[in-house]
Amino acid sequence: MEIDRPLREEEDDPFLQFIHYAKAILSPLGNEDGGEPIGPGWSWIASRILKTCTSYSSGVTAAILLSDLSQAWNEQSRGGAPKKQLDCISQLRKKHKRGKLQNTVTIDSIYEKKFLSLSSVIEAVIIDVVILPGTNIYMLHLGDFWSSNTIDLYLHRRFYKLADPRNGILKKGREVFVTGCRLTTTKGFSSGARLLPTEYLAILLDEDEDDDAIMLGAQFCSDSFSSICLDEVSNGASYSLYARIESIGPLEIQGIHGSLQRKQITLVDNDGVRLKFLLWGEQVLFANLFSVGSMLAMEAPFIASSAESGLDSNEELCLEYGSATQLYVVPLIQHTEQVCVALTQNRCEGSKMLIESDSGQGIPVSQVSLPCDSLGSIDFRNYPFRERLKSARLDILTLNGNDESGVQSGSLGKSFGAIICDQHE
Repeated sequence: MEIDRPLREEEDDPFLQFIHYAKAILSPLGNEDGGEPIGPGWSWIASRILKTCTSYSSGVTAAILLSDLSQAWNEQSRGGAPKKQLDCISQLRKKHKRGKLQNTVTIDSIYEKKFLSLSSVIEAVIIDVVILPGTNIYMLHLGDFWSSNTIDLYLHRRFYKLADPRNGILKKGREVFVTGCRLTTTKGFSSGARLLPTEYLAILLDEDEDDDAIMLGAQFCSDSFSSICLDEVSNGASYSLYARIESIGPLEIQGIHGSLQRKQITLVDNDGVRLKFLLWGEQVLFANLFSVGSMLAMEAPFIASSAESGLDSNEELCLEYGSATQLYVVPLIQHTEQVCVALTQNRCEGSKMLIESDSGQGIPVSQVSLPCDSLGSIDFRNYPFRERLKSARLDILTLNGNDESGVQSGSLGKSFGAIICDQHE
């Protein structure tokens, strides 16, 4: 009996029991030849548990311990691999045409600065979706187009249905926009950085992909702003809406003490009907994920009357981000149009653009790509005003008027004067 007592005490010790449990969870089954399971050793697990308990002085749960053990072991297993972009990111990058959002940060910069603000945006690609061993916690393994590092995100529970391995849309290769993230790290800020759960996640859709196009057509094209009925909403009806972002308003301060923030986003559906989409409090972070001209698909938005929301608007209704709402974004792709611009001699010599010469005229021209707006017209908003020559003096030989003004001097070394006015004068 005395000999059996230490064995019985070992079986009753919760610390030792957890080590054996963690070892079983982290060690995959043996190979087909009947080999031993490959996984961390007893001493490695015990040492890591003690290190984690020291980091969390207020106490830890079994889920936290298993999560930390799983991450540490996975990082150690792949620690010798060279850092390079994965194939799923490289393939997506080939067709990546949209511009960065204003507040976008890269995963590499997070590791460099050891900091991430709440308003920062991560334009991420899902590399893998995993369920932490021994728990029902989903974690997204994220990368981006500009970084060699990756980072893990604890998925908020409101997205668990979308991460279902059988039919969820959150899977390997899917792009997402994330903001409102809080960074958690281990001591020394090793590769163990993780992002805590955030509600402010938007899923990107691509109309050129068959699955996404089918989803948009089947789920979001049957309802319109005109079909919304408040009486039906009161009886539990929900809508799935698809509209273009026309404008994003400034940050407003609401409430008696000025403690409540609000943003108004104007949406236009395919029928030309406009509605306001209101973001309240921390929800204003969502505006960092949107850009004017992009399409927004909203599943089950909260629908309220404009009067109840304190909105001074001609529309009877407005939309809000509710507890059941899911947001999908079809980003605006900045199309360009090739235009030919005549160049002067000096510009021709220093130009690195594609230059062609018309043998009949001998006038060099350059093909320049100018962006188009959402309606397909050339967008001059980010360019200086177009000027024309009003008068010129001295050795001027030829003038080409309108928007393509050119000046040629008859004798080198002499200067000439010109009065320039814009097209509104």
